[in-house]
Amino acid sequence: MSTKLNIAVVGIGRMGQRHALNLHHRVPRARLVAVCSPAPHELAWAEENLKPDGVQVFADYDEMIKMPGLQAVVIASSTHLHVPHTLAALERGIHVLCEKPITTDVEALKSIIAEKAKTPETKLMVGFVRRFDKNYADALAKVKAGVIGEPLIIRSQGTEKLDKTGYFIEYARVSGGIFLDTVIHDIDLTLSFFGDDAQPKSCYATGIISHHHEMKEWGDADNAVGVVEFWGGRIAHYYHSRTTMHGYDNCTEIVGREGKIGIGLVPTVNKVQVYGKDGIVQEVFPSWIDQYKDAFVTEMEAFTEAILEGKELPLKLEAAESLNSGQKVEFDERGERK
Repeated sequence: MSTKLNIAVVGIGRMGQRHALNLHHRVPRARLVAVCSPAPHELAWAEENLKPDGVQVFADYDEMIKMPGLQAVVIASSTHLHVPHTLAALERGIHVLCEKPITTDVEALKSIIAEKAKTPETKLMVGFVRRFDKNYADALAKVKAGVIGEPLIIRSQGTEKLDKTGYFIEYARVSGGIFLDTVIHDIDLTLSFFGDDAQPKSCYATGIISHHHEMKEWGDADNAVGVVEFWGGRIAHYYHSRTTMHGYDNCTEIVGREGKIGIGLVPTVNKVQVYGKDGIVQEVFPSWIDQYKDAFVTEMEAFTEAILEGKELPLKLEAAESLNSGQKVEFDERGERK
């Protein structure tokens, strides 16, 4: 078996650029062979930063996946392209790591699962990077070791710095909404701490628009809260914001029968504190990219190793509707919606 995985990145915006640079420089068992994007400014970036090192640059995805020797793709394109890009790769037996959300359409997701079943040896992984963060990994190990007893309640939040440049709004139009785009990470963390077999009993969500009033057009919110009740007497509470003034602030608490674990409750870049006329000041991470820069590398290493070594992927393959309807959504004990 090859000692390196020939891999390409599809979509080279902020996320795709991060993946491409990590694969090219920081993941020893990966060989970045190509990148792809229809956007002229993204192609220009790739021409300058990757092509001189021999990485091929494509404007057409269908042309790229026909490359001889291509083994895997990382899909970081716009959400509405995730399904066709994933299906096209799976049909050719190419392994896929797809950024979340794979899709906002349940039937489209079923089509991907059906295609994946045709070639079980082809691996498909969704990019939930926080599971690869060393702090969350340590917290999960402590939960599994019984340090806080049975986990009962999870409170998790992610708040992003207010962006009025216009970039965020154009991104948000096609992101799938605040729950599918950002809260989905906290939902995934909930499953890691409660167990991937945890079944929801009901969920409810609500939200407001405090700054980005354009979001009324597609029924989204820039601040939202969601609550999920699970069978067995467990609860998860989520808060997300796109309008924080102080910076990126992602934290999680897991409350158990015998204690509590907190992760990132005070968001700081380092331990430095400045004492002055403004009080005691500590710098906060400016973005999620900065906080999880090492976790993105660990994620790619795990994906690459799973393919090269034939191992199981570290991740297995409804709050957004409640936000729009204002109604609680209920599920039976098998997780089927009532």
